[in-house]
Amino acid sequence: MRQLYYTIQTLLRGRGSNVVKTVSLTLGLFVGILLFSQIAYEFSYENFYQDPERLVMLRMRNTKDGIPEKGYNYGTYRPAAADLWEAMPELVECASLTSNFFQATFYKDGKKLEDTPMLCVDTLYFRTTGLEVLKGNPNDLALMQNAFISQSMARRIFGDEDPIGKELSVEKMFNVTIRGVYREVPRNTNFPHEILLSDAVLDWGYGAGTWGTNNIYHILFRLKQPSDVDVMNRRVQKAVEQYTDPHLGESVVTEYSVIPICEIHRSQPDAQRKLLIMGVLGFSIFFVSVMNYVLAAIASMSRRAKMVGVHKCSGAGEGHILGLFLWETGILVLVSTVACLLLMYFLGERIEGMLGARLADLFTWSNLYVPLLTVLLLFVVAGVLPGRMYARIPVTQVFRRYTEGKRSWKRGLLFVQFMGVAFILGVLLTTVWQYREVVSRHVGFQTERLAVGSVNGAIEENEGISDAIRRQPYVEAVACSSKMLLQHYSTNRLTDAQGNFLCPLHFMLIDKDFPKVTGLKLLEGAFPQHVGEAVVGKETVRTMKWQNNVIGRKLPIKPSWAGLQESPTIVGVVDDVRNMGFFNEQTCTAFIMNDRDRTFNVRLKEPEEENLRKLNAFVKEAYPNKMLEFSTYQEIREWQNESVSRFRNIVTVTSGCILLIVLMGLIGYVSDETQRRSKEIAIRKVNGAEASSILRLLSAGILKVAVGAVLIGIAFSWYVSGIWMEQFPDGTLLSPGWFIGVGVALLVLIVLVVVVKAWRIANENPVNSIKSE
Repeated sequence: MRQLYYTIQTLLRGRGSNVVKTVSLTLGLFVGILLFSQIAYEFSYENFYQDPERLVMLRMRNTKDGIPEKGYNYGTYRPAAADLWEAMPELVECASLTSNFFQATFYKDGKKLEDTPMLCVDTLYFRTTGLEVLKGNPNDLALMQNAFISQSMARRIFGDEDPIGKELSVEKMFNVTIRGVYREVPRNTNFPHEILLSDAVLDWGYGAGTWGTNNIYHILFRLKQPSDVDVMNRRVQKAVEQYTDPHLGESVVTEYSVIPICEIHRSQPDAQRKLLIMGVLGFSIFFVSVMNYVLAAIASMSRRAKMVGVHKCSGAGEGHILGLFLWETGILVLVSTVACLLLMYFLGERIEGMLGARLADLFTWSNLYVPLLTVLLLFVVAGVLPGRMYARIPVTQVFRRYTEGKRSWKRGLLFVQFMGVAFILGVLLTTVWQYREVVSRHVGFQTERLAVGSVNGAIEENEGISDAIRRQPYVEAVACSSKMLLQHYSTNRLTDAQGNFLCPLHFMLIDKDFPKVTGLKLLEGAFPQHVGEAVVGKETVRTMKWQNNVIGRKLPIKPSWAGLQESPTIVGVVDDVRNMGFFNEQTCTAFIMNDRDRTFNVRLKEPEEENLRKLNAFVKEAYPNKMLEFSTYQEIREWQNESVSRFRNIVTVTSGCILLIVLMGLIGYVSDETQRRSKEIAIRKVNGAEASSILRLLSAGILKVAVGAVLIGIAFSWYVSGIWMEQFPDGTLLSPGWFIGVGVALLVLIVLVVVVKAWRIANENPVNSIKSE
């Protein structure tokens, strides 16, 4: 207790420096805990299933001449579940098919339900995954009119009422009856769902899938033993060949394999890059925060050495001195932890929006070890390192200038902090620039004031909608299509002359006005004027090697898929549309004129936001039984790039915190240096030195530390930024000049802080510093 008493007295005497230490530790803990917990959260993806190591998913990828393509396709074919279970009964305990391809909007009593992700599943889904059914019989999912909902959705929508027997509207097209309730799944999954519909819904909407068609199904197998994964991978290819030919021409083969569902997320390159960079960011701010605390402790050594000497003269040993500093660090860490919790409480919604995960999901009982270990590590490093330095001060040197021997420590710690902030700012530059690119870069058509909305149901039921919209005074033009421009279109295989698979052709149906209204850029030929005519993207021309004679060719797709009697005729070439965004390579595209359209593209007049509200109000009133709501393409681009936006925000917050920590450390260092060298500065001024020369002297001393640190930090940020940019197939890393500019700006800021902080001592009367001599 005596140590605690001495510690409290010491903390009260050094209130100013302790505030700086507490702020530094709080910021480091706040960001560090969030980032480390997010990493643990993503590493635990799909672990909530029963025996997740025995639950595997079928995947496929094409190989050409023995060289596999990048990445796997986890969407496979409907018959695979039953057929492969039949082929390997000694390995497979159960099999199920699911799909998240169809994401419906649900209504209860005419009111739209928000946040209702869904899956289409078969009757064996619960048996295969091991998810707990609280009410109902899973066999009811054999019928299209039945549904199961999660326990959390039941509470949110129906409160204390029993949801069994209640109805929900699906897209205002048909109703489903709730037949069961299951325990909800956590958010750390690639297949989130609050409601389960029957797989019969997919058969109704897209036709019954077969081997080779409609690869929109996720096939799950429950294996009898975890070791059966390797055995199944050795046998699955031959098993598939019993039911379908995997060869797509002479040199292209589709290879099949399975992977434990808990390994899918962390095996994806994009997730690996994200986790790596988040780990580096978390370590950077955590380490800089600790080093700033140590720097502050060492900077106060000249003032506290006498206190240590007094304790040692009174019989205290090294262990006693170390204990004092551990008590001090422990109290400050405790205060910082409480402050960190308060920040999370008051900023909870913003934090969840930034991370894309709920705090309740991050800090589950299974993940609490992450913040606890972070706090413990902070306490040990921040307490032991300076504590051992103080404990080893010999009594004979207590009343001397002992801190002279620690200048290298202070400069080293400052070096680390400068390097960390330079690295973070370099990464921030990349993320801000890339987000600007993905939301403002040209996507092949004019997105300004262009809104889009889709309806379902029979085509003939939608006649007259476009004319009604076109008559509104705030509408400039309307055109129809079968899909939105920024989404996955219908696909057909493109093959070369030998029949080898090249890539999917993404095609959509359009009306005559579509190219003009949407602003497609014509490169060659003409836009379609008659049913059955088509324009293709230049990537399609390049892939098929049609550069010299594309006009007049027949588009190689099944005519029935486009609602035609014969293959479409190509009449023009347009600029490529980035329908799959900038995370994927440019697709081959085609736009075919036909009248089987259910998507409305509306060019609005100014002002855009106000007229968009008017448009949505009109369609809601005029077509209350239609699920039709318009959004601008700019909004869609922002939604599609939300992951880039979140990562940018993470880096921005981390950068702001680490910059503040470093500036506080720099201010403390300059204050200590000016105090320690006050008499030297006074003597220089007595001998004729100007204030400017004093400031140059102090700035030069800091720059000797800062220049090398900033160069290393900027170089490392350039390397890590390159890793981040790998997820954008045609993205380009900023030139090194931009990173050098960030480094120069940081050095200017450092010098500015030094000048401002040292201004008073540089212009002070030297008599005030040497009058005591």
